Amino acid sequence: MARFSHLKVIALTAAIAVAGSVWALASEEDAITDIPPLVDENGAPVADGLASLERVALGGIEQSILIRTQDVSNPVLLILHGGPGATLMPFVEQIQPAALEENFTVVHWDQRGAGKSYDPTLTIDDLSAENLVTDTMELTNILRERFGQEKIFLTGHSWGSALGFMVIQQDTSPYHAYIASAERIGWEASHQAGFDWVKQQATEQNVAPILEQIAAIGPFDINDTDDIAVLYQGLIYFRGGDVFTPGLWDEMMAYAMGGKSPYYTKGEIETYIDAMQITQEAVEPFATSYDISQTFMKSDVPIHFIQGEHDQYAPEALSRPYFEALDAPAKSYTVISGAGHSMMYDNPDDWAEALINIKNLTLN
Repeated sequence: MARFSHLKVIALTAAIAVAGSVWALASEEDAITDIPPLVDENGAPVADGLASLERVALGGIEQSILIRTQDVSNPVLLILHGGPGATLMPFVEQIQPAALEENFTVVHWDQRGAGKSYDPTLTIDDLSAENLVTDTMELTNILRERFGQEKIFLTGHSWGSALGFMVIQQDTSPYHAYIASAERIGWEASHQAGFDWVKQQATEQNVAPILEQIAAIGPFDINDTDDIAVLYQGLIYFRGGDVFTPGLWDEMMAYAMGGKSPYYTKGEIETYIDAMQITQEAVEPFATSYDISQTFMKSDVPIHFIQGEHDQYAPEALSRPYFEALDAPAKSYTVISGAGHSMMYDNPDDWAEALINIKNLTLN
């Protein structure tokens, strides 16, 4: 599914290729024995919290979740990662401020086939969007029962935001609110909008190499991986892609893929790309036809949007009109300044603050 993460896979491959020297310093045992403890703002251990890396069976398939909270009575926040297959769990120590764990019981889940939930025996049919929806609802109910909560908060990022919308189209009753971050609205429309933006930037700034690439591919075709490569290269060059902060993408990849994440083993890093590729291939038939503006215009649960200021993967020009037209009992639209598509990378504190504000707006 190169059309969605062509350059991400290249970057991950390069990061994993240099990880050996880092891993040589680690234990020979390929297992997670300890994860970072919970501490308060003064660095003291938190007695009543929970930090747990666990396996759960969803749809009969063992999958991995990470739970972190300073108080298990906090409302649960289930985070659906993007990609497909681009899990957030390796980056938790970089993107998750203590304030988020003070306000929520935060649950990261590596969706079936992705990251720590990779299983080479899973087929394309096993990894369908429909099965991911069912898994999400099953995990939701597990968390509700475990923490004694009638409702939880659900949030999704990029692909995860599409998954979240599919879930609430099935059933909104388990959720306080749904929070969509970097929502593409429509996959084809967002790619076309991104390409138009790259072409405009290249023309206005007279960037000859990118203009030559644009001219060479002719009319933009979302089904052509060469065209998608030109789009992604342009988004990176003009800082409208995953991150806005210069050098941050390489820094994040070196951290997670270089063996510094406390949540991933060497083996899980080595299979990360395989996991991403197969999950993307499985979800591709759904993703190419996804357009939430054609299927979901009224909600009986609050809907909130979080948008990176510089995100041209999922531009505000598409998400804002949809948000304004959407009928919901409560809604908000938050723009994270200085951030790209992955706003939790560029500006984790403001991302956390936006989530906390939504919790307070909903429950107070």
